Amino acid sequence: MLHLLNAMRAFEVAARLGSIRRAAEELRVSDGAVSRHIKNLEDELGVPLFERGNRSLKLTPAAATFAATLTEALASINRGTEHLRALHDQSTIMLTAPDTFLLRWLVPRLQSLEKALGGVSVRITTWTREINPADRSIDIYVGVGKPLDIPGMIVSPVAPETFGPVISPMIVRGRTMDAAAIWQMPRLDIRWPPDMWTNWAREAGIVLPQRESVWYDSLSFSVQAAEAGQGVAIGPGPAIWDALEQNRLIAPLGMVMRSGYWFLAWREDRPNRMMQTVRRWFETEMARGLKFETDGGSQPSHARP
Repeated sequence: MLHLLNAMRAFEVAARLGSIRRAAEELRVSDGAVSRHIKNLEDELGVPLFERGNRSLKLTPAAATFAATLTEALASINRGTEHLRALHDQSTIMLTAPDTFLLRWLVPRLQSLEKALGGVSVRITTWTREINPADRSIDIYVGVGKPLDIPGMIVSPVAPETFGPVISPMIVRGRTMDAAAIWQMPRLDIRWPPDMWTNWAREAGIVLPQRESVWYDSLSFSVQAAEAGQGVAIGPGPAIWDALEQNRLIAPLGMVMRSGYWFLAWREDRPNRMMQTVRRWFETEMARGLKFETDGGSQPSHARP
């Protein structure tokens, strides 16, 4: 069946353009391949389709009617395909983000995002690779850092990037938690992303005392350990906002505002209205987290130049 469809397609293009060579160029195959497809179709149908001679390519009367039918049928198939894609785009989107961001910030808000999208289902997956504009399986990337200039994609910052040390309030016990007291606690560190403590100390303008670290494989583990009272961890804003609001964590030294941003990235051919709805939702929800970061007893400090 597939070979017959390919033959019909080759015949339709050749009939529409009036040329084997031009049909081959449109289909990106050889002239010989187009001729073979047409010959196979004539053999299958048992009907000559072209009046050959004098290097001309002239349709028989019956073939002209058949070609017009094929042109309309293929156009209908193309419209149906685009409609199917549009329905799919309107019913579900695929969003990818770092795992800690998904677990600690987005998953609890997923129903709110779907409601803002009018019931569109949001599927999520984690990513650690570079953004790939050619990957049509991903609708929206959530990233953090300096906004990127990616050909073929729209990149939109949605919130400033912040981070800082966090501890559980249950180990404070009414004490004033200054820097000296915090440095006495176990320092919870992670292997990826690396150097979070070093980067925070540099950007906060603090000399970090030497101390042995307790290592975890991922950020979500170290922040969870801090919630359990195991020590002090570095927490990026979205990873700790809910815990700050619910008094599961405190940020006694405040948060450093970095030079980067949380941003969204999507292909230019994605539905603009839907993408803008997602962008506005992220801006609103992340602004609430930043406000509580400031008003909830954690006064942010700006990184020194």
